[in-house]
Amino acid sequence: MIENWLFIAAMLAVLLIPGPTNALLASSAHHQGVIKTFALVPAQLFGYLYGISIWALLIHLTLPIWPLLIDILHIASMAYVLWLAFHLWKASHLQNHSQVHRTLSPSQLFISTLKNPKTILFAAGIFPIETWDSYLHYFIVIGIFILCLIPCALFWIYWGRTVLAGKLKGVSADRLYKGSALFLILCMLPVVVRFF
Repeated sequence: MIENWLFIAAMLAVLLIPGPTNALLASSAHHQGVIKTFALVPAQLFGYLYGISIWALLIHLTLPIWPLLIDILHIASMAYVLWLAFHLWKASHLQNHSQVHRTLSPSQLFISTLKNPKTILFAAGIFPIETWDSYLHYFIVIGIFILCLIPCALFWIYWGRTVLAGKLKGVSADRLYKGSALFLILCMLPVVVRFF
């Protein structure tokens, strides 16, 4: 069975941090409405599942030939998280992103999620190694992932729309990004400790 359940905190942190998919959800909710945007969440889910599965399959197939690939992906994932946290601290491009992407289709969200570097992070660094040992472990972890994804998507639909509409005084995209950077570093500590 899966021994360490701290991966759930890291999973929530990565799903909540601002990224291309979350910015698309926020922008879509602002321009197209909450209900139409919520109907797009299955496209995001399938994008993540396909992306994670492709990377997991690639890792599994290359591990006997090139055992260092998993270590390289772990290091690259940690470097990406540190770069993303630094980038989030300095950036607040949610407003600009919203002006460019006024409409969103399921295929756009699916492709954006599939190409998202978070899929590598989940497959190589966040999901426990036991995930790929059996179908039971796989379905448990994917079930937990789905249970984490839906509230995170709802957060970005409602919160992103509120921030873009300027309805909250004192809350801006800049503060949202800085808070996300701190939250990301805090929740990724168990993954970093597990790796070393």
